[in-house]
Amino acid sequence: MALKQLPRYVYYLLVAQAFNLIAAVLSVTVSAIVGLKLAPTQAWATVPYGLQFLAMLLTTFIFSALMKQWGRYLVFQLGCICLFLAGVSGYLALQTEQFYLLCLSHFSLGLFISTANFYRFAASDRLAADLIPKATAMVISGGVVAAVIAPMLAIQFQQVQGLPDFSAIYLIFSILAVLLSPILYQWHQQFKLQQEQQAETKSVPQAPLSTRLVAAAVISGAFAYYVMNVMMIMSSLHLKEHHSFHYASISIQLHVLAMFLPSFFVSRLMQRWGTQRTVYAGFALLMLAALIPLLGQQGFYINAALIVLGVGWNFAYSGASTLLAGLNEQQKHRVQGINETMIALFATLGAFLPAPILTQLGWTNANLLALLMSAVVVAVLVILIRSARFAAKAPSSSPKTR
Repeated sequence: MALKQLPRYVYYLLVAQAFNLIAAVLSVTVSAIVGLKLAPTQAWATVPYGLQFLAMLLTTFIFSALMKQWGRYLVFQLGCICLFLAGVSGYLALQTEQFYLLCLSHFSLGLFISTANFYRFAASDRLAADLIPKATAMVISGGVVAAVIAPMLAIQFQQVQGLPDFSAIYLIFSILAVLLSPILYQWHQQFKLQQEQQAETKSVPQAPLSTRLVAAAVISGAFAYYVMNVMMIMSSLHLKEHHSFHYASISIQLHVLAMFLPSFFVSRLMQRWGTQRTVYAGFALLMLAALIPLLGQQGFYINAALIVLGVGWNFAYSGASTLLAGLNEQQKHRVQGINETMIALFATLGAFLPAPILTQLGWTNANLLALLMSAVVVAVLVILIRSARFAAKAPSSSPKTR
């Protein structure tokens, strides 16, 4: 049976997500280099990028609560203002060589990303249940655009005549904000129009998602991000040690494409397999990605592992996001806020831990640890999901007598 067409407003959020990820990828590209240039000591070079994650960690739940009070649109526009300020303060930081302005820039960027991470949930608000997987995956697929465009922008605008190196890249943040604001306005208008057209038809109140399924979705999304971040950065460090920087850059770009390209078909898999089995498949691929490097340390094996890692992350992340997109009105803002905070926490851990893990354990043991952690998470997910099913069946089966 063919899926119904997605509403037009979902595609505005697809473009918005592409802008979000272009900004995020550009920040990864320049933050450490510019930090090293402006920091008072080398040890402070990654502080601006760390503040970006800290901003996400501290404010994600706050923004989710504000969305419940004000609506998503106003918070999204507030995010645009933060993105614009990130660009201006980053540009001024390089013009005046002030490190505190660079810190302010990346903290502001973190505030924007904190709001933009809710785009995939906004796409599924008040949407028919059979369209939720497709809408969620469609918005996530904006990463494909970012994976292609962001590296090109970084190369093209790294040096611009008459400007300090990398300052033009920060100006791109402000340009993205100016373009993004009307796109979000169009999304909001289309969304309101859609709701007015549906107002005459009575909608059936949505049942709350069980606590166990909520826990399973949050755990799968957070740990998928953690495992992906750890293995990606470990692989990047390993490649840079044994291969050229250019080779390592291409490998990571292949990985990023593998993270987002499955979004074009993962909704069909969720329709066929079910959302929970898609999550299981994602973690199976994450475990396979940890096994492949054990076959050999040549570039071929690591590239294959990075591609499998990207696809596995997409399955687990898309599946978890789809489960949480289906929450009812009473649950969604609180639970989605908790979910995004957990993802920010585990993504931050995944960004800081790879180097110590690789140093202490070595390449082989580090991959075995990732394999073990993924296996433990799968076991926890199976227990939670099965207990949720038994709890759901118990009330309906107890009155039945023969």
